[in-house]
Amino acid sequence: MPKSTLTVELAIGDPDLAERIRDMLTARPGFAVAPAADGRKPEVLVTDGIAELQGEAAQAAPVLVLTDAAAAADALDAGATAVLSVDIGDRALRAAIRAAVLGLTTLSGEFRDRIGAGHAEGEVDGPTADLTSRELQVLQLLAEGASNKAIARRLGITPHTAKFHVATIAGKLGATGRTDAVARAMRLGLLMV
Repeated sequence: MPKSTLTVELAIGDPDLAERIRDMLTARPGFAVAPAADGRKPEVLVTDGIAELQGEAAQAAPVLVLTDAAAAADALDAGATAVLSVDIGDRALRAAIRAAVLGLTTLSGEFRDRIGAGHAEGEVDGPTADLTSRELQVLQLLAEGASNKAIARRLGITPHTAKFHVATIAGKLGATGRTDAVARAMRLGLLMV
Protein backbone atom coordinates (compact mmCIF):
# COMPACT_ATOMS: atom_id res chain seq x y z
CA MET A 1 0.00 0.00 0.00
CA PRO A 2 1.50 3.40 -0.93
CA LYS A 3 2.49 5.70 1.91
CA SER A 4 -0.13 8.30 0.93
CA THR A 5 -2.99 5.82 1.34
CA LEU A 6 -5.32 6.56 4.27
CA THR A 7 -6.87 3.58 6.03
CA VAL A 8 -10.55 4.05 6.83
CA GLU A 9 -12.70 1.76 8.94
CA LEU A 10 -16.44 1.70 8.28
CA ALA A 11 -18.83 1.08 11.18
CA ILE A 12 -22.05 1.78 9.30
CA GLY A 13 -25.20 -0.08 10.26
CA ASP A 14 -27.13 0.72 7.06
CA PRO A 15 -25.85 -1.79 4.45
CA ASP A 16 -26.78 0.40 1.47
CA LEU A 17 -25.01 3.42 2.95
CA ALA A 18 -21.98 1.30 3.86
CA GLU A 19 -21.72 -0.01 0.30
CA ARG A 20 -22.07 3.49 -1.18
CA ILE A 21 -19.37 4.92 1.11
CA ARG A 22 -17.05 1.95 0.44
CA ASP A 23 -17.53 2.41 -3.32
CA MET A 24 -16.76 6.14 -3.07
CA LEU A 25 -13.55 5.53 -1.14
CA THR A 26 -12.26 2.66 -3.24
CA ALA A 27 -13.10 4.27 -6.60
CA ARG A 28 -9.98 6.42 -6.45
CA PRO A 29 -6.47 5.89 -5.15
CA GLY A 30 -5.48 7.23 -1.74
CA PHE A 31 -7.95 5.40 0.47
CA ALA A 32 -8.15 1.84 1.75
CA VAL A 33 -11.20 0.50 3.56
CA ALA A 34 -10.12 -1.86 6.30
CA PRO A 35 -12.50 -4.18 8.13
CA ALA A 36 -12.23 -3.87 11.92
CA ALA A 37 -11.11 -7.48 12.20
CA ASP A 38 -8.15 -7.33 9.80
CA GLY A 39 -5.74 -5.91 12.39
CA ARG A 40 -4.86 -2.68 10.58
CA LYS A 41 -5.25 0.41 12.70
CA PRO A 42 -7.53 2.86 10.86
CA GLU A 43 -6.57 6.50 10.56
CA VAL A 44 -10.26 7.48 10.46
CA LEU A 45 -13.49 5.77 11.52
CA VAL A 46 -16.64 6.51 9.47
CA THR A 47 -19.91 5.64 11.17
CA ASP A 48 -23.61 6.37 11.05
CA GLY A 49 -24.09 6.08 14.81
CA ILE A 50 -23.17 8.26 17.75
CA ALA A 51 -22.62 5.22 20.00
CA GLU A 52 -19.39 4.47 18.10
CA LEU A 53 -17.90 7.68 19.54
CA GLN A 54 -17.55 5.88 22.86
CA GLY A 55 -15.76 2.77 21.57
CA GLU A 56 -12.08 1.83 21.40
CA ALA A 57 -11.80 2.76 17.73
CA ALA A 58 -12.96 6.31 18.54
CA GLN A 59 -10.14 6.66 21.05
CA ALA A 60 -7.60 5.66 18.42
CA ALA A 61 -8.83 7.60 15.39
CA PRO A 62 -10.92 10.63 14.44
CA VAL A 63 -14.60 9.78 13.91
CA LEU A 64 -16.74 11.01 11.01
CA VAL A 65 -20.46 10.64 11.64
CA LEU A 66 -22.89 10.37 8.73
CA THR A 67 -26.27 11.59 9.93
CA ASP A 68 -29.20 13.93 9.32
CA ALA A 69 -29.73 17.52 10.45
CA ALA A 70 -31.69 16.48 13.55
CA ALA A 71 -28.74 14.56 15.04
CA ALA A 72 -25.87 16.77 13.80
CA ALA A 73 -25.50 18.82 17.00
CA ASP A 74 -25.65 15.66 19.14
CA ALA A 75 -22.86 14.10 17.08
CA LEU A 76 -20.67 17.19 17.54
CA ASP A 77 -21.42 17.26 21.27
CA ALA A 78 -20.50 13.57 21.52
CA GLY A 79 -17.05 14.32 20.09
CA ALA A 80 -17.29 13.65 16.35
CA THR A 81 -14.44 15.10 14.33
CA ALA A 82 -16.74 15.54 11.35
CA VAL A 83 -20.51 15.52 10.96
CA LEU A 84 -21.57 14.89 7.40
CA SER A 85 -24.85 14.35 5.61
CA VAL A 86 -25.70 10.78 4.63
CA ASP A 87 -26.07 12.23 1.12
CA ILE A 88 -22.42 13.39 1.06
CA GLY A 89 -20.65 13.29 -2.29
CA ASP A 90 -17.40 11.42 -2.88
CA ARG A 91 -15.21 14.51 -3.24
CA ALA A 92 -16.51 16.09 -0.01
CA LEU A 93 -16.16 12.78 1.84
CA ARG A 94 -12.53 12.40 0.84
CA ALA A 95 -11.80 16.03 1.79
CA ALA A 96 -13.42 15.56 5.21
CA ILE A 97 -11.37 12.42 5.85
CA ARG A 98 -8.15 14.22 4.96
CA ALA A 99 -9.15 17.13 7.20
CA ALA A 100 -9.89 14.76 10.10
CA VAL A 101 -6.42 13.23 9.83
CA LEU A 102 -5.04 16.77 10.20
CA GLY A 103 -7.17 17.33 13.31
CA LEU A 104 -9.69 19.65 11.66
CA THR A 105 -13.43 19.60 12.30
CA THR A 106 -15.75 19.41 9.30
CA LEU A 107 -19.47 20.05 9.17
CA SER A 108 -21.74 19.57 6.15
CA GLY A 109 -22.95 22.93 4.87
CA GLU A 110 -26.60 21.98 5.27
CA PHE A 111 -26.02 21.54 9.03
CA ARG A 112 -24.12 24.80 9.52
CA ASP A 113 -27.15 27.09 9.77
CA ARG A 114 -29.01 24.75 12.11
CA ILE A 115 -26.08 24.36 14.48
CA GLY A 116 -24.99 27.98 14.08
CA ALA A 117 -28.46 29.15 15.12
CA GLY A 118 -28.25 27.06 18.27
CA HIS A 119 -24.90 28.63 19.14
CA ALA A 120 -26.19 32.14 18.50
CA GLU A 121 -29.26 31.62 20.69
CA GLY A 122 -27.21 30.08 23.49
CA GLU A 123 -28.95 26.71 23.17
CA VAL A 124 -25.73 24.74 22.90
CA ASP A 125 -23.82 24.06 26.10
CA GLY A 126 -20.09 23.62 26.06
CA PRO A 127 -17.06 25.58 24.95
CA THR A 128 -18.98 28.26 23.02
CA ALA A 129 -20.74 29.34 26.21
CA ASP A 130 -17.39 30.64 27.48
CA LEU A 131 -16.67 32.88 24.47
CA THR A 132 -18.62 36.07 23.89
CA SER A 133 -20.01 36.85 20.45
CA ARG A 134 -17.22 39.42 19.96
CA GLU A 135 -14.61 36.83 20.93
CA LEU A 136 -16.11 34.43 18.40
CA GLN A 137 -15.79 37.16 15.74
CA VAL A 138 -12.15 37.72 16.71
CA LEU A 139 -11.55 33.95 16.68
CA GLN A 140 -12.91 33.71 13.13
CA LEU A 141 -10.56 36.50 12.02
CA LEU A 142 -7.67 34.75 13.78
CA ALA A 143 -8.47 31.62 11.79
CA GLU A 144 -8.24 33.71 8.63
CA GLY A 145 -4.74 34.80 9.67
CA ALA A 146 -5.60 38.39 10.55
CA SER A 147 -3.15 40.43 12.63
CA ASN A 148 -4.32 42.46 15.63
CA LYS A 149 -4.32 45.59 13.45
CA ALA A 150 -6.39 43.86 10.77
CA ILE A 151 -8.83 42.56 13.40
CA ALA A 152 -9.13 46.08 14.81
CA ARG A 153 -9.86 47.56 11.37
CA ARG A 154 -12.44 44.90 10.48
CA LEU A 155 -14.30 45.16 13.78
CA GLY A 156 -13.95 48.91 14.35
CA ILE A 157 -12.00 48.54 17.60
CA THR A 158 -8.53 49.62 18.71
CA PRO A 159 -5.51 47.34 18.19
CA HIS A 160 -5.13 47.24 21.98
CA THR A 161 -8.70 45.92 22.34
CA ALA A 162 -8.05 43.35 19.59
CA LYS A 163 -4.90 42.23 21.44
CA PHE A 164 -6.92 41.95 24.66
CA HIS A 165 -9.56 39.79 22.93
CA VAL A 166 -6.87 37.50 21.45
CA ALA A 167 -5.29 37.05 24.89
CA THR A 168 -8.68 36.37 26.48
CA ILE A 169 -9.55 33.78 23.81
CA ALA A 170 -6.20 32.04 24.28
CA GLY A 171 -6.74 32.00 28.04
CA LYS A 172 -10.27 30.62 27.83
CA LEU A 173 -9.17 27.88 25.43
CA GLY A 174 -6.03 27.07 27.42
CA ALA A 175 -3.94 27.91 24.36
CA THR A 176 -0.31 29.00 24.28
CA GLY A 177 -0.83 31.52 21.48
CA ARG A 178 -2.80 32.53 18.42
CA THR A 179 -2.13 29.43 16.33
CA ASP A 180 -2.78 27.10 19.24
CA ALA A 181 -6.05 28.95 19.98
CA VAL A 182 -7.24 28.40 16.41
CA ALA A 183 -6.22 24.72 16.51
CA ARG A 184 -8.00 24.16 19.83
CA ALA A 185 -11.10 26.00 18.59
CA MET A 186 -11.20 23.75 15.52
CA ARG A 187 -10.92 20.62 17.65
CA LEU A 188 -13.75 21.88 19.87
CA GLY A 189 -15.94 22.61 16.87
CA LEU A 190 -15.94 26.38 17.41
CA LEU A 191 -14.55 26.89 13.91
CA MET A 192 -15.62 24.90 10.89
CA VAL A 193 -13.47 24.25 7.87
